[in-house]
Amino acid sequence: MPEMADPMDALRKLQTALNRGTVQLHVCDIYPELHMVADQPAGKPRFTYAKIEKGKVLSISLFVHVDAVDRVPCFQIGYAVVESKRQQGMASEIVAKGIEEMVNGFKKRGSGKFYVEAIVAESNAPSNKVARRSLSGAPKPCVDAFSAEPSMQYLRLVEF
Repeated sequence: MPEMADPMDALRKLQTALNRGTVQLHVCDIYPELHMVADQPAGKPRFTYAKIEKGKVLSISLFVHVDAVDRVPCFQIGYAVVESKRQQGMASEIVAKGIEEMVNGFKKRGSGKFYVEAIVAESNAPSNKVARRSLSGAPKPCVDAFSAEPSMQYLRLVEF
């Protein structure tokens, strides 16, 4: 059985692309200390926000467009922090700032709301803590469709 997707893999790949100079990052509008890249792996829009210091990717939040919820666009979120910077609030910070940057971008296009969803393995206590704090205090038990691992679904409606 495959494992759940690990956003740390995305952080490592971003670091590699940054080192090789094969990715073009844009400075964010609201938080200039963050950088953003938009792409479409597998044809689905993805927005990645990264905190980078001295060429080192410290944390990321990434949002992938998935099926709508009640006809409202939905983005599944992943987040990761390098090991040396964990337990300092960086995950919650990159999630909150990533959502704010997305709102800012969608405001420019006239959209008024979207959902953010996190599917977190029950066994991943640190990630559940971040999702509970950042997205929803009332998660729903579920099974991850990819790995079949018992998980929690966090869903937050973002309106602007």
